[in-house]
Amino acid sequence: MRNSVASEATLREIKDGLIGLNIPVHDYLSLSYTGSDLTEVIYKTGGSGGTTVATLTLTYDGSNNLISVTKA
Repeated sequence: MRNSVASEATLREIKDGLIGLNIPVHDYLSLSYTGSDLTEVIYKTGGSGGTTVATLTLTYDGSNNLISVTKA
């Protein structure tokens, strides 16, 4: 059996596949609510006026149960 060293690219592919939503590095987040339900999370780098690196949209059913999370 031969030992081999994984390349950085291979490790990144493995890491990205295991992290799930894979939110990029950020230093600020903003939360939006509809009533008492959290409906959006905006992640930014560079503070509140910085660049948006990811947005999560949370969807609820009629009984206020969280049913989906979508990343953009």
